[in-house]
Amino acid sequence: MAERPVDLKIESRNVGMTPRWKTEIEKRVAALETDKIHLTHARVTLTKNAHHKKGADNAEALVVVTLPRRRTVTARKESKTFEEAIRAAFAAVEHELEKIEEKRLARSAKAAARKVAQSALQVEL
Repeated sequence: MAERPVDLKIESRNVGMTPRWKTEIEKRVAALETDKIHLTHARVTLTKNAHHKKGADNAEALVVVTLPRRRTVTARKESKTFEEAIRAAFAAVEHELEKIEEKRLARSAKAAARKVAQSALQVEL
């Protein structure tokens, strides 16, 4: 099967995109792609919104990842700096992808156990 690159969109609102943020985002999206998890699309939006925020957490990172079969994982994190917000958002996405993989493995193990039970039942008959 041919490897297709992830369709990655990076945008910023009310703040200029720095090359350091862009390379970190690209590196983290590439790290999400594993042998078992294949991404079809990823969108990262960095927003600075000091207008409605009273606290210091006005740097926001939104990460939306699309998997096959139109399954999406979204994480929005706010922090003092964009680096911290990017790290927190990608950590949340990684956690959700791990949960999806655990559920998939549990379903396949359950199906395998059911298949073994059915074949054992047929042997007895």
